[in-house]
Amino acid sequence: DYRRECGQRYLEEIRSYLRDTPTAVHLVDEDFAIDNTILDSELEELKKKIVEVASQQPHWGEQIPTRWFLLEQQLMKLRDGGRKVVRLCEVETLNKEGTVRIKDSEELDVFLRYLHETGTIIYFSIEVLRDNILLDPKWMIDALKILINARPNLPGNLADNDTESNCSAASAARNCIRQRWTDFKEKGILTVELVDAIWTKKNYPDLHEHKKHILMIMEQLNILAKPRSFNENGEKVEKYFLTPCMLRQESPREYVSLEQDIRLVSTPVLCCVFRGRYLPPPIFHRLIAACITRWPVSKKKETSEHLIFCGCCMFDLDLFHRLTLYCRNDIVFARITRLVIDEDKTLEARLCTRVRKFITLNLSKITSCLGQNLQYDLRIQCPPSREDSEDSIVGLSPPFDMWFADEGHDPDAPITREHMNHARLCVVLVTVCGNAMRDVLSTHVSPPHTDIHQAILANKVKLTSRQGRPLLNADQIKVVFPDPHGKTTGKVDQFDLSLLYILIRNISTVPAPVRGWGYDPQDQPRDHSLGASVERIRSYRNHIIGHSMNGEISQQDFDDYWSKIDAVLDEIELKLGKQGYRAQLEKQKTQVISIYEAC
Repeated sequence: DYRRECGQRYLEEIRSYLRDTPTAVHLVDEDFAIDNTILDSELEELKKKIVEVASQQPHWGEQIPTRWFLLEQQLMKLRDGGRKVVRLCEVETLNKEGTVRIKDSEELDVFLRYLHETGTIIYFSIEVLRDNILLDPKWMIDALKILINARPNLPGNLADNDTESNCSAASAARNCIRQRWTDFKEKGILTVELVDAIWTKKNYPDLHEHKKHILMIMEQLNILAKPRSFNENGEKVEKYFLTPCMLRQESPREYVSLEQDIRLVSTPVLCCVFRGRYLPPPIFHRLIAACITRWPVSKKKETSEHLIFCGCCMFDLDLFHRLTLYCRNDIVFARITRLVIDEDKTLEARLCTRVRKFITLNLSKITSCLGQNLQYDLRIQCPPSREDSEDSIVGLSPPFDMWFADEGHDPDAPITREHMNHARLCVVLVTVCGNAMRDVLSTHVSPPHTDIHQAILANKVKLTSRQGRPLLNADQIKVVFPDPHGKTTGKVDQFDLSLLYILIRNISTVPAPVRGWGYDPQDQPRDHSLGASVERIRSYRNHIIGHSMNGEISQQDFDDYWSKIDAVLDEIELKLGKQGYRAQLEKQKTQVISIYEAC
């Protein structure tokens, strides 16, 4: 039915997002679309599945000591009596008064962590949090809800019957609180003053009493991000918080688009590509918070709206330079732009270098503080017209233009021959080979006698089927079917090599190579079929673009790749009866190329 279909569509989007990440090992095949407004029979099936999965865990079947159960009952009795927070010393006293006692502080810590992991309490054993234990986890949700639902006409701690002598001061205080509320709603910046005005002693005595501890727990749970930054002089910590859940608006496309505005000059986009393509959201949120301590958030000139969004923020580095920092597909992107004044298109190279050092230093510190042993590589996005493509991230070997201006190299010096070889092959694969792949697809569409758009629409179910694993991931579906109703298709010239390969393999009449699809065609040098040519282009794309770690290719390897690509294009010309690909290739070999043309 419709409910189940919607549920499966939503769950498949989540599954496709997680499929190529380390989290994929936790996915199960079954979907459970449960309606909470009725007594849904699916709920029982979900319970059975949870028990089935849980029973496979190594701790399943382990016995819980009776002394744990008795102490848990004592804590629950306090909670049922209205207590929200209990101190660790009180728990120790309850344990000593019990008939069966937990042996020592080490076992007590294990017991409390067990209750935390089962969702019974909130307890962290780190030094700054271990002395206070939240007995009701739901109370934390209520506390956040109270903050989010607050209104601008907050009375705060100000009495409504202020005397005339205090009227001016009270009015100023109210205006200050209203401004804090506006910052919270627009920029997600939560100040302690605003918290005091919302969690008043009169209305929320428990929240007011334990305010400091609750805020620290929210930070530990990554509900809040304390703006703290690191530089060569040490750590800087602000007294307010960034609240990511308040940043609900997606960033407008023009703020992250790589389409060049003639009024602006821009650096190549620096990419922090995390290995395994796994980037926990709190890391990016804390990076934004760190940048807030260093630079002011930019404002839109026409409306004075702060340019901070969900997954994107812009900062004014100085009067002329602006940093755009955004996150997509578990990659952190950074770009610096400058307004062209009197035809001066130069970027301040040392400023770019300082920004790069600040970003990389804070990313390393943040991942370390969160206990995340995450590694990332610095890359450059290439080319601008493929901003959402898997082919758009190429290897980077520092030093590289103005991002690495102070590494002992002239930022205006030409790139090395090895860099140029790699860049030239990237351009050839994306342009010449991309054109050849598009022609292969358009001349071998299925059903026959249809154009490529009709063929894609005819195969929509096959491409996006929610039964099992769809052929296209969520991002590719958006490119192929930009219309939410699926009645039109995207522009074919926007299909990257990875997408073209999937379409040729699955909705065209191109015969599979001798060994079948997905195998390295180098093992079959005598296979000159059209399918083998497609596989060879895929293989070259993976080795040159996808798996490059330093953005360099030696002259010998360059010549080898070039001759192989030339041979593949020759085969495609013969099979399609169409000339021109090899001529385009030859033109690229002698074309004057700079790193800005490539990236």
